[in-house]
Amino acid sequence: MNNVNSSEQAPDTPEEMNLGSLLRKSREERHIDLDAAVKATRITRHNLEALEKEEWDKLPSQVFVKGFLRSYAEFLGLDKELVLSLYQKRCPFKQYQPHALQGISAESGRWRLIIIVSFLAIVLVAGIIYLWSQKGSVTGKTFQYLDTKSTTEKKAGDTVTTEDIQIQDNAGAQGLSTKKETVPEDETGIPTELESGEDVTAREEPLIPEEVKDEQPLLPKFVLTATVNNRTWIAISIDNESSREYLFRPGETMRWTAEDSFDILIGNAGGIEFSLNGNPIGHLGAEGKVVRLKLPEG
Repeated sequence: MNNVNSSEQAPDTPEEMNLGSLLRKSREERHIDLDAAVKATRITRHNLEALEKEEWDKLPSQVFVKGFLRSYAEFLGLDKELVLSLYQKRCPFKQYQPHALQGISAESGRWRLIIIVSFLAIVLVAGIIYLWSQKGSVTGKTFQYLDTKSTTEKKAGDTVTTEDIQIQDNAGAQGLSTKKETVPEDETGIPTELESGEDVTAREEPLIPEEVKDEQPLLPKFVLTATVNNRTWIAISIDNESSREYLFRPGETMRWTAEDSFDILIGNAGGIEFSLNGNPIGHLGAEGKVVRLKLPEG
C-alpha cells in the first residue's frame, strides 16, 4: 500500500508530462509572465500561448514550430532534445498540402484582377470627362475670340476716321508747328514708349527671387534587404521594437530600414539571403536550420 501511495503522490517527470504543460509549468516555476517571455524570445504572444495549449492548428508549419520550441526551451532551461521528442509524439508530422496555398494564390489573383480593371475603368471615365470639358472650353474661347476681333476692327475703323478729321483741322489751324510727343498707354496703363530725352536708367529692374535650395531628406542609417530562394518564415525586431513575422515564398524580396539594429529569427537559414547597406551577409546555414541573426554584428 505504501508503494502505491508513494507512486500516486510522486510528481510527473518531464518525460511523462505533455509538452504544453511542461512549458507552462517551467515558466510559472521561474515566475516569468508571457510578456517577459515574448520580449526575451522574440516569439509572439499568440505563438507562445498556442505552444503551451498545444493548439498546433494555430501555428505555422512544423519547421518553424521546431524553431520556436528550441528557442523557448533554451530560455526556460529545458533539454531541447526532450522538448522536440515530446512534440513529435504529440504532433506527428503531416504531409504538406500545396493545394491550400494554390487556392489562396488563385483567390488573391482574382482580387488583383478586379482591382486593376476597376482602376482602368476609373481612369477611362476621368479621361473622357476631362476631354469633354476641354472641348467645351476651347469652343467657347473660339467664339469669344471671333466676337472680340470683330468689335476691335469696328472700333479701329471709327478711330481712324476721327483722327483723320482732327489732323486736317490741326494742320489748317497751326500749320507746321512742333508738337510734343505723347506717350501712348496700353490696357494696363503703363507707357509703351518713352518721351524724347527721358533717362533710360530710371526703369525699375524686376526683382529676381533667390533660388530656394531643396533640403535633402535624412537617409536611414541601416538598410536591410532580403531575397527569398525557398519558403521561409522569419521574425524581425527593428531598433528593439516588437517583432513582426513574415512568411515568404520563393522569388519574393523585402526591404527594412533601421537607425540602430536588426534582430532576426530565421526558420530556414538556407532559404533566404540578406544584404546590409548593399553588402551581402554571406551563408547563414543549411536548408531547414533555425538561426538567430543580430545586425550589425558587434
